[in-house]
Amino acid sequence: MIRTLIITIFTLSLGLICTHSEVVAQEGTTLTDITGYEHTIRKPPTRIVSLIPSNTELLFAVGAGKAVVGVTNYCNYPPEVKEIEKVGDLMTLSVETIVALKPDLVLATGDNPDEPIRSLRELGINVFVIDPQTVEGVIEALKTVGIITGYRTQALDLVLDIKSRISVLNKKLGALPADRCPTVFVGSPQRTENWTPGPGTFTTDVIQRAGGRNIADELKSGTWGVYSLEKIVAKNPEVILSTVREAQDIEKSIQSLITLAKGMSGWKNIRAIQNGRVVLLPDDWLLRPAPRMIKAMEQLAQMLHPKLFQ
Repeated sequence: MIRTLIITIFTLSLGLICTHSEVVAQEGTTLTDITGYEHTIRKPPTRIVSLIPSNTELLFAVGAGKAVVGVTNYCNYPPEVKEIEKVGDLMTLSVETIVALKPDLVLATGDNPDEPIRSLRELGINVFVIDPQTVEGVIEALKTVGIITGYRTQALDLVLDIKSRISVLNKKLGALPADRCPTVFVGSPQRTENWTPGPGTFTTDVIQRAGGRNIADELKSGTWGVYSLEKIVAKNPEVILSTVREAQDIEKSIQSLITLAKGMSGWKNIRAIQNGRVVLLPDDWLLRPAPRMIKAMEQLAQMLHPKLFQ
């Protein structure tokens, strides 16, 4: 389900940019999160708990990392989050641990369960919920996190950088006709069950902005669904897009995957496998709605349209 982030008061002017070390509370500014919760800023938070890895990346990206005192078990970027207190995972959160950290801001997501959010708010803890589901949503989330943490200048600098890089991509790709946008399947022959993103998802938005077409266009908008091998073969994608850990050898992993697929019934007949068009990206770049999405877009665009990037 696509949820909308509403910012009720947002004043951001290029003429007001100060130094990169600026931490300023936008006193009196009121933000409304996706649950309808209103937060009026009095001063920048000094103790923040993040309830999803993408929020953790957003906080560190705008410069608020020093204030982060709690993260989830799966928060892994930047590396220093490994030393921060863990409060559980996305669906199983320890309210007691969060309360003990004495946060003045908990940055949650729409995928967190309602009960711990409600319990924290009943205890008087400020819980603000964001849930970017598109590239533009991540950009807006950066602005919001910048305002609510007092790092709006740093957030704006990052937003300008991302938008500039998107503009470069757009100029390279131009207005590509549909027949020049290769069809893409997100999955892998290594998986027995392929969950793949449908239209209206963050990952599909990244693919489209990189000049590709996701074959799973009949899935319900904003959801992921299981795609059978029969469906994959029938749609015969030109490119297989999958993920690896950042530390893995991508070229070696690609060759291993192609070799595996060529020995598998069904997979070996797909155009992407026959032509060796397999793209592997770090999973956190492609799947996580956070600033590193721009790296996924840039690398995927180069792999889908190598002649345009020579």
